[in-house]
Amino acid sequence: METNIGAEAEKVFEIKDIGVFLKNVLNVAVVAGALLALAILVWGALDWLMSEGDQDKLKNAKNKITHALIGLAVMALVWLVWNLALYFLGIGQVGEGETILTLPE
Repeated sequence: METNIGAEAEKVFEIKDIGVFLKNVLNVAVVAGALLALAILVWGALDWLMSEGDQDKLKNAKNKITHALIGLAVMALVWLVWNLALYFLGIGQVGEGETILTLPE
């Protein structure tokens, strides 16, 4: 079984509709933000373990962890507001993990 990766990639990156573009941008931003928050959480945890009782290092580690958790909460809020706006404005349908935007012309 052969796969033409170039043709498949062209289908993914082909923009036919602004709604598809917005959906893809939001999905990429949420995934990138979640990965960044996870990395900062791990970094903060490692700093906490390596603080060796130094209060300044411990404070910095706690700040990193706090900021990462706040970032995750903000991303969850943005995602929620996005989906609620789509639903209440009637410009999108959300179901089974897929968002379909129907913007007025």
